[in-house]
Amino acid sequence: MSTIIDLDENRFEQDIADRHEPALVVVTAEWCRPCRTLMPVLEEAAGHYADRVKVYRVDINASPALAVRLGARGVPTLCLFIDGSLETTRVGALSRAQLRQLLDEHL
Repeated sequence: MSTIIDLDENRFEQDIADRHEPALVVVTAEWCRPCRTLMPVLEEAAGHYADRVKVYRVDINASPALAVRLGARGVPTLCLFIDGSLETTRVGALSRAQLRQLLDEHL
């Protein structure tokens, strides 16, 4: 079972903006090769950090308005929210070490 939750415009306020728990939102696309490379790394991180952060996926084709709202200029784009506010953004596929460093710095 995936530990990554699909997110769209309708659920953004309720799941991210109005919550106080940390959330990692990843903007992806089915056609994006770096996104496919990143998904196993995200799955692993979602399991490892399950008690500290929720991981969400936004399909840029299915939710283009949300991708624009998140400032995604490329895919994958990773947006880390703390207390409902955007803390940091990274563009591109991260390695396991890079993703862990990002999360450890901010959680």
